[in-house]
Amino acid sequence: MNLKNHLNSRRIPQLTLQHLACIRALKQLETVTEAAQELGVSQPAVSQALSEIERRLGVGLFDRRGRRLHLNQAGWHIARFADDVLGQAEALELWLNEFRAGRSGIVRVGMIDAASLYVLPTALRAFRMKRPDVELRLTVERSGLLLDQLRRRELDLTFVVAPVAAEFEAIEILREPLYLYGPPEDRDPVTGDWVLFPLGRQTRALIDEGLSRMGIRPRVTLESDSPDVLRQMVALGIGWSVLPAGVAESGTEPITRFSDEPVGVRTIVAVTRANEEPDPRREAFLEFALSSESHDYSSRG
Repeated sequence: MNLKNHLNSRRIPQLTLQHLACIRALKQLETVTEAAQELGVSQPAVSQALSEIERRLGVGLFDRRGRRLHLNQAGWHIARFADDVLGQAEALELWLNEFRAGRSGIVRVGMIDAASLYVLPTALRAFRMKRPDVELRLTVERSGLLLDQLRRRELDLTFVVAPVAAEFEAIEILREPLYLYGPPEDRDPVTGDWVLFPLGRQTRALIDEGLSRMGIRPRVTLESDSPDVLRQMVALGIGWSVLPAGVAESGTEPITRFSDEPVGVRTIVAVTRANEEPDPRREAFLEFALSSESHDYSSRG
């Protein structure tokens, strides 16, 4: 059954918003002339619309008293319906205007925990302040999983470690050095134990390449995707690690940098799907992220 047959089979009155606006105007003003002026149309157009409404509904809606039209029992019922529907339509129009302008709706943002901890917190605060009616949904995960979610359209924007595949579009947000940190009592990274990001992670590949250049083959005793966990392990004397200064040297108990020469430099990028339709919520968040004021890390290390 097609839509037309379905509607006809249920005997749903096919009234337009214009029809309902005519009824509401008549309820408020009582003459066709005044209703036409209120609606900005001709008097014959309103008269024709009222006749069409009664024909479609199969019931009279008005009692005539001279030039005035007074709603009868059916008319008042339909007028209340018109008020409800037109009120919802006007609310929908307001919402759509806000949605098109990026001031309502939902934006789903993914980021690695380093970005959430110290690179983008100012962007998060600014977005919430400037777009209070936009629901911001955050996911904190490792780069590979975030890109998978972006690919499946579960995220609108994500902040990960470069490089990314050609199917995505990436904008550089920050280049951050990765420095060597070790337990206070251990001054030999060559013979010491190590705590690092897991194998297969982009950050780990950068670290392994940098350590290889330094002649270090790390004996890894613990792996974690959390830079905070790695920092704590170094502070407890469990082993050496390579971390961003924003993680290692912040807070009340920073750990000590072993050398001012970075082991490597990783690039954090904002990533969207290639050739994606513009979305004002996503673009607004990205604008805050690109702002130099958003890079809390920039004053460290």
